[in-house]
Amino acid sequence: MLRSIKKAYDIVRQQDAETAVTVHTIRMWCKEGKIKCLTAGNKVLVDIDSLMNYIAIKE
Repeated sequence: MLRSIKKAYDIVRQQDAETAVTVHTIRMWCKEGKIKCLTAGNKVLVDIDSLMNYIAIKE
């Protein structure tokens, strides 16, 4: 499941309202290759499963 960085952040916030993860943090993880993502033009699409596994939030 691919979502924009902002939508990915919203999903994380739904799971944990007091999370320390920010939009900037997700963007940096994509640039560093820590989570799977796909670039489509100027938009970065985040693989939600990869993000959740990285931050260890189980749905």
